[in-house]
Amino acid sequence: MPVSTARMERDAIASASAGGAMNRKKNGNAALITARRIAAALNIGVSDFGFYWVTGLTADGSIVVANSYGLAYIPEGVNLPAHVTMATADETLPPQERAKWATYPILAIQGWAQAHGQKLRAVIATEEQFASFDPGTAKIVLRPDDIPESGQMEGRCRLEVIAPSAAARLASVPNADLTELLPPAPANTAAPEDKSNVLWFELIKPLMSTSPERVGVHLQAFINYAEHAQEQALYRAHTAVDAEVQRAAIADWVYWQHLSVLMWEASGADASV
Repeated sequence: MPVSTARMERDAIASASAGGAMNRKKNGNAALITARRIAAALNIGVSDFGFYWVTGLTADGSIVVANSYGLAYIPEGVNLPAHVTMATADETLPPQERAKWATYPILAIQGWAQAHGQKLRAVIATEEQFASFDPGTAKIVLRPDDIPESGQMEGRCRLEVIAPSAAARLASVPNADLTELLPPAPANTAAPEDKSNVLWFELIKPLMSTSPERVGVHLQAFINYAEHAQEQALYRAHTAVDAEVQRAAIADWVYWQHLSVLMWEASGADASV
């Protein structure tokens, strides 16, 4: 788990001062230390407007995370440890319920805990991220020097988080058989027009507003982006000459398929607007 030097020193001091405490308290402190380190690692190097992660710790030590973009969206290259739950990717909850949390990660943490009968012990975010929301429990504020130099964590890739069975199937397919997972390549071999930047900006724009209608607009724009990202990934998968490149492109293709379907179901009638 990545950790900054300053945070490591503070955690060591806190652990030493609790040296004589009961095991239950020690275990609780360990869970909080882990949750805070995950929160710090997730918030490193974020550059997209309005994007951030919030981390929650429940009374039983469970760690749940959510971010301010879409539902189940995880940036490329971000891994989540196996014991961490992503609130908006929890398929035990209806998509329409999760849609209420879109763009509001603290609300997602609260809603997830309530839906599972869990009591939140703490919510971890930066001071700026807490500015407009009261988590209704202890606030753990991330300091600037809590953020590590690298946010790379060992754990599940984004496809494994939202579609573990699909990820497992892809991992089991030999390199030579990867093409069999794809639909037939189109006769036109020209690369499709890349509109990624324009469509990404469209899904960001609603976050510049405080209107309660921004959720539906944001989700619809995310559907448009996800469908375009599928097309781009599928083209890369068809044209890849390296097996690992092809496997990564297929993973992206399947990931964006799942995201598109999820947000379409979450949007309901809004998906056809």
